[in-house]
Amino acid sequence: MKENLKKYWFVVLVGILLVAGIGYFAWDQTQGLLPGKKVDGKDVVYSIGENNITADEFYDQLFDQLGAAGVYQFIQRSVVDAAVETTDEMKDNAKTNADTVTAQFKSSYGADYESVLLQAIQAVGYNSLDELEQYFIDSQKYETFAKQLLEGAYDESLKPRILSHILVSMEDPDNPTEEEQAKMAEIDTALQEGQDFGEVAASYSDDSSASNNGSLGYSDIHTSFVSEFLDAAMQLNEGEVSDWVKTEYGYHRIKCDAATLESLKNYDEFYDGLNSSNPTLVAEGIWNKAKEMGLTFSDSTLEETLLSYLGLEGGNEE
Repeated sequence: MKENLKKYWFVVLVGILLVAGIGYFAWDQTQGLLPGKKVDGKDVVYSIGENNITADEFYDQLFDQLGAAGVYQFIQRSVVDAAVETTDEMKDNAKTNADTVTAQFKSSYGADYESVLLQAIQAVGYNSLDELEQYFIDSQKYETFAKQLLEGAYDESLKPRILSHILVSMEDPDNPTEEEQAKMAEIDTALQEGQDFGEVAASYSDDSSASNNGSLGYSDIHTSFVSEFLDAAMQLNEGEVSDWVKTEYGYHRIKCDAATLESLKNYDEFYDGLNSSNPTLVAEGIWNKAKEMGLTFSDSTLEETLLSYLGLEGGNEE
């Protein structure tokens, strides 16, 4: 739960930097507000007196005020809301996270906490304090949708896996000193006695990953490890620990923490790795789903600008 809170609150902070007060609407919902109303064949999003604002005009207004990022955020929320069911677990998580954030703001801002929190909520497209839980629901739904898309990019032939290692650093790996050999022996003894690999890495490894229990995160056959390390790592099955592997940096013990899709799905690093390898995949999935839902533009310039912003220009023709 704490990790979820950290993740979603980071989204809030990024949103404050990127977005400035986008209204939260969904085009499939606005038709229910003005059912069936059209002007010159265009769907009406809202009316003020006799002034009808069509969907195209609404997108143009968003674009003028917020740029491509604002329009895309509007589209993204609408797609994800329609595509992913809201579960009771999401609601429970959202309430817990909203309560925690509210308590943090009370602690930090005292009597002014409501106005400060409201500004933060409005900065990411929500209109009132009552919508803080909805923000956390939407964040979880987006994560679910994005993970589903990324899992579709899973390629077993790349040997994706989560790795950890323990490094005994050496100036001359071909001639380990007595002290270095003694350290390797201590590590071997700890592992043979059943001590957790991560705990041993934290205690003994000379690599900076020791602070994270030796974890190297996501890796596959294209990861830029030195060849000796990569070759050994790719031969490991899930749960296996290598013998000592010599590289230019010293000697390594390598552990394969996850190598099957079901196990990899438990690691955020897996999705981060897939996203790095397929940087436009999620945006393309959202765009295609929006098209399925009937998203159209009479102004081709706006559509082209959005596709360019998403890195999809020229690659999303129907």
